Amino acid sequence: MPPATRRLRRVSRYPVPMFHARPPVPILLLTVAGFCTLYAPQPLLPVLARAFAVDAGAASLLITVTMLPLALAPLLYGYGLEAVPARGMLITAALVLALCQTAMAFVEHWHALLLLRVAVGLALPALFAALMTYVAESADARSVRQALAWYVAATIVGGFSGRALSGLAASVWDWRIALGMWGPVLLGMALWTRHLPRGGRSGFGRVTPRVFVTLLEQPGLVQGYLAILAVFFVFAAVLNTLPFRLAHLHPAAGTSGIGFAYLGYLSGLVVALNAAGLRRRFGSEGRLYLFGMLLYGLGLALFSLRAFAGIYLAMFAFCGGMFLIHTRLSGHVNQLARAGKGVVNGVYIAAYYLGGALGSWLPNELYRRAGWGPFLLVVAAMLLLAGLFLGWMLRRGRAPA
Repeated sequence: MPPATRRLRRVSRYPVPMFHARPPVPILLLTVAGFCTLYAPQPLLPVLARAFAVDAGAASLLITVTMLPLALAPLLYGYGLEAVPARGMLITAALVLALCQTAMAFVEHWHALLLLRVAVGLALPALFAALMTYVAESADARSVRQALAWYVAATIVGGFSGRALSGLAASVWDWRIALGMWGPVLLGMALWTRHLPRGGRSGFGRVTPRVFVTLLEQPGLVQGYLAILAVFFVFAAVLNTLPFRLAHLHPAAGTSGIGFAYLGYLSGLVVALNAAGLRRRFGSEGRLYLFGMLLYGLGLALFSLRAFAGIYLAMFAFCGGMFLIHTRLSGHVNQLARAGKGVVNGVYIAAYYLGGALGSWLPNELYRRAGWGPFLLVVAAMLLLAGLFLGWMLRRGRAPA
């Protein structure tokens, strides 16, 4: 058989190449910009606390007040935004975000900054729902999973870029530039997406009380929701408190050093795109969850180190473990669902960001009052609780292969 024919046969085994499933470039870039907006203040929290003369707990509210709407939106937005076209929603949301980010560069009062972050939190759920809808519609039935993998990759790149570039900008210029620079970026993305097709509806659905009864009747779902709430509580707690820890241990690092300490976040990119291969290698979902929890716990333990290099290393293990659990758990919950998968995913997202909202504020107060050691012990206890919920879920409901 000629070599060219052999190559053609090898290629034909993969009828939907990853690049064919790629969503439109403006959609991917707007996803990156949206997550940059969500996490941009995180490495700047110590600087913002000094600039506005507030304590660490108050500064952490900049993340909390943005995540709370992300937790409530999947349950509430369906009543008003169910039929809004996806393209119109993402353009409107991007313009609102651009306005808010630009205004942050000129704000003079702490409460005004908090209100702008609340507005950001209200706009982001609409943007994310429209983006996911557009991603799913941009691919054919065979390539939806690959298209969503592109979306997940863009969210991870955005989570890292928002922290690293904002920290770098604040180091070179100041925090106003670091927050305000995302305004023109979002405006440019909004104008670019005007040239895309109209798209379907927003992706929000109405959640009624009867839906929750149905969810409770499906074995394993509630335990899965509790698990992801606890998992993201731990993640948000560490990543939101770490800037204050680094500023205390290494004042010379500055905002750029703090921002690039999140480099390990990119390990989630590798893990998320190879989770299916890891599942085959480990042979069972339970073993894979155990590996993810051990990796997560190792990263948490390494955060007890004081050296900057040790903290950088800890971030790789910590983020890799978290994204492995999150990637598999989101799919597992979908497999457990017997009906209403749209609502099942909405409640999953609500539990995810509720854990993030609580974790971004409460543990920071503990760190401020008791120090890093007690903080790590409490967060480790929450991680253990997440592991118990995962085990309970596996016993209660077995997902189909």
